[in-house]
Formats: sequence, C-alpha cells, structure tokens
Amino acid sequence: MNTGWGMILDLLIALSAALLLGLIFERLKISSIIGYLLAGAAVGQGGFGLVQENEQVKVIAEIGVALLLFTIGLEFSWRSLKRLGSGILFGGAAMVLACVIVFTGVGAAFGLSLQAAFVLGAAGSLSSTAVVMRVLRNRNDLDSVHGKTALGVLLIQDIAVVPLVLAVTFVASGSNRIAQEVTQAIMGAIFLVVVLIIFVSQVVPRLLHEKVVAQNRELPIILAVVTCVGATWAAHELKLSPALGAFFAGMLLADSKFSDQMRSDMLPLRTLFVTIFFVSVGLLADLTWMAMHLHWVLGATIVVLLVKAVATYFALRPFVRGIIEVMATAITLSQIGEFSFVLLSIGEQGGLLTKDVFQLVISTTLVTLVVTPFTVAHALPFARSIAKRIFPARKLARSEREARPNVMSGHLVIIGYGEAGQAACSVIASVDWPKLVIDLDPKLVRLAESCGHRAIIGDASSIELLEIAGVPTAKAVIVTISDHTACRMAVSMCKQLAPQVPVISRSRYHIYAEELDMVGADQVVDEEMLVGRRVGKKAVDLLHLEERATPTEQLKWDSDQPYA
Repeated sequence: MNTGWGMILDLLIALSAALLLGLIFERLKISSIIGYLLAGAAVGQGGFGLVQENEQVKVIAEIGVALLLFTIGLEFSWRSLKRLGSGILFGGAAMVLACVIVFTGVGAAFGLSLQAAFVLGAAGSLSSTAVVMRVLRNRNDLDSVHGKTALGVLLIQDIAVVPLVLAVTFVASGSNRIAQEVTQAIMGAIFLVVVLIIFVSQVVPRLLHEKVVAQNRELPIILAVVTCVGATWAAHELKLSPALGAFFAGMLLADSKFSDQMRSDMLPLRTLFVTIFFVSVGLLADLTWMAMHLHWVLGATIVVLLVKAVATYFALRPFVRGIIEVMATAITLSQIGEFSFVLLSIGEQGGLLTKDVFQLVISTTLVTLVVTPFTVAHALPFARSIAKRIFPARKLARSEREARPNVMSGHLVIIGYGEAGQAACSVIASVDWPKLVIDLDPKLVRLAESCGHRAIIGDASSIELLEIAGVPTAKAVIVTISDHTACRMAVSMCKQLAPQVPVISRSRYHIYAEELDMVGADQVVDEEMLVGRRVGKKAVDLLHLEERATPTEQLKWDSDQPYA
C-alpha cells in the first residue's frame, strides 16, 4: 500500500478507536484522555496490531506536542509569570529538581546506570497537564487554593520540559563533545528567539491590522498556525527540540492583543493533534507484556504515587502556605505526565533503557494516568484526612487561615462595547463593581480600557474565552451585541458555562426576544418594545404640552422644537 495512504488508514483506525473509547470513558465519568491512551495500546503492535505505520504516526504526534506547547505558550507571558508569585515559581522549580534527584536515586538503587537513572528521574519529575487540568476544570476546582497551586506548578513543569529534553538528549547521545553541543544549542536557541521577537514585534502588528482582522477572523488563526509550524521547523533545523520553538512562539505571541482569540480559535486544532499524541503514546505500550508483569507494574505504580507525592510536598512546603493545600497539590500532581513519554523515548532510542525497563516505566505511567481522575477528584479529602492524623488540629486551623486567599469576585462582564455597551457601562458606573469588557473590535477594547475597564479582544461564543473572562465567578453578564446570532450564541455559552450567573441580554427586534429567553437569558431588553413605549410617552407628553400652551407659546414650540 502507498505509504501516505497507509498512514492515513492508520490514523483513521487510531482516531476511530480513540473516539469509541473516549465516548465510553466519558459516559463512565472518566477523562476521555485515558480512553485515548488505551485506544493506542489496543490498536498498536502490542495489542491487536491494527496500526503498522507507527513512525509516521509519531511524526504527526510530534506536531501535536508542538501545537500543545504552542497553546501553553499562548497562556504563558511575563505578566502571567509575575501573577504566579515567587512562591509558586521557586516551589515549582524545587519540585522538579527534587523529583529528578529522588527518582534518579531510586533508579540507581535498582541497579540502573547513572545515565539511565537520570532519564527516569527527568521523566518522573513531570506531571500530566492535560489530565489534571481537565479534571480540575470539570470540578470547578481551578479557583481553589490547591487548584491554583497545581496550575502554577504545571506551568513551571511545562517550561522545564525544554531543558529536560535537551539534557536527556545529550545524556542519551553519549557524545564526548557535550560542552560544544550545549553551546551550539544555546546559540541556536538565542538566534531562534531573536528572530521570533523581530517577527512578533515588527511583522505581526503590520499583518494583523485592526480593520482587516475585524473583517476576517480567520487571519489570526492562519497567522498562529504559520507561526507555530514555522517555529517548529526552524527549531528542528537548528537541531533543537521542535517543541522548544513552538513554545517560544506561543510565549511571544501571548503579549499580543489577539492572544485570547488565537487561543480559543485554535482549540479544535489542538484537540485533534493532542488526541493523536495520546494515541501515539498508547502505541508504545505492550499490553501482553503488561499482563505478564502486572505485579511489577502495580507495585511500581504504588511506589511512584507515594514517592512523588511525598517529594512534591516537601519541595513545595517552604514556598506555599497551607499544610492541607500543599498536601492536596502533591496528591494532585503525583502521576507521571504525558511529556515523560518523549523523554523515555529519547532514552530508549539512545540505548540507555532496556526493553523491559522501558515497558515497565511506560506501563506504570499509563496506570498512573488512569487513576489520576480519581486521585485529583479526592485530593482535598485525602489530604485533610492524612493531615488530621499527622498534625495537631490547632496547627492545621492556623495554616488554613494563612493559606486562604483574598480572591476578587463579583465583577460584571459586558459583552459588546458599542453604543449600547457604552451606555450600559455609564448607567452602572456608580456601582462599585469591577467591569470586564469583551469585544472583537480592538478600537472598542482600547476605548473600554481608556474608561478604566478591563477588556479583552475575542469572540464571546467561545467557552474558553468566557472562562478567561471569569464568567463563572461574575456577578452578572450583560450582552449588548446587535447581531442576533452572535447575541444568542453568547447568551447560550454563558448559561452553559455558568447557569447560576444572571444574564441580561439586548434583543434588537421583538421576534428574537422569546428566542433569547429560551436559550437562558434571565432578562431580555426588547428594543422595539422599549422604543415603541418611549415614542408613545414622548407623544403623550408633547400633546399634553400643546393642549396647555398659549397661542404665543404654541407658535414658539412649533418653530424652535419641531423634533422634540
């Protein structure tokens, strides 16, 4: 069979299996990502052997990893780094370093070479951003203390992927010119970053002209894809990790005013490629080997979960307040993450890991990911139960008081900042509630910011953008969009995301008012009815005034105020 068509068939089989198991796992209230992993294991050569072109699928999976890191880079900017705080930054770095040291020691204790043990240590230091974030978001735990801490540490881990990939590559290569290769890699990375900075700061603003973007929303998506793929290819040509180039590109675009819209619009592409990535990870597993060595796999899984949780707790405790919160974060991050497969593959290809060791670590990682939805969902109760058995109640109470953050909530979200949105903001200006404006027009966003409101550019029909705007914690949402279809979509998405948050919506025409009510709007302002009543009131006032006026006053009224 033609190689290209063979790869397409393999992708079709893999994605079909992912769809089937993803649906089954979602029905079972388990993350669909676990279904994707098991789908890859089932159709791979270690399972039913339905997928043959593993290498070509892995190439597409590498693109999926790059796209995943690009979108992570879009969420990471120097401003977001500052918002994390020094505690999370140092704590996350300490956690990665501690896990590398601990798991390297464990590997060496079991007789592995120092290089092979280091590969295991690097792989064990990473947790699963995709699975943990999915579970935390579904449980609305991202605003909790341990949820925010876990999010910050995961971000630090995502950044650490780049140097870890470089380090494992150098260790696996066995080169005697490590210093020279490190210097070349650093110079290549500097060159790539400089080129990307020039492109983002000089070229992108000219390409994404405000009027053009307002007329064609596809252009930011195309620009994002071109930038991501271009940076990935450039990093590969410079003999750097392709994921490194994608991450740098996303990070530099994160400060662009179109970053929020890019992130939400690229979500479908990210979903596709990340699914392929998880399926390709499952292809590495050998179910027959796992079944024959199940006792080793389960034992290693227990050791990994316990050792990583303990190492994470002691690494974070000096930098993050709250005993229970830190313990819950440690339990949340106790699994081995998806990017660990990249490190393990490099070690296996370099001959550092034998087949049995490689399969043991791969199988253990898969099992830790399978149990992650359960451990994340029960992290806080587990942490509280363990802490009560270890620490005095008075110390726990004081620790929780210190860890409780002062979270700002109860803001107003105004979708659309045209004439109606501006008028609405002027009416509620006297109310001491923070306001956040969402609009697609950059000029209107700048106008809102000049009036003292926070504002973001984006399409309010995107749930991800509404999450960024904090709709679930908002006091109310005001939708003032004139276009009925966009207005209906915005109202519907808001109510799907946060049913408890009241939505007040504008209806341009009377025939659409009932439809907005049906999709969930709590209050609908019917423009036609409102205008009709106002016109009628003006007419009554005018006629009453005319009846009371003297002939001289009537003459003056008719000549001076014909349109009052």
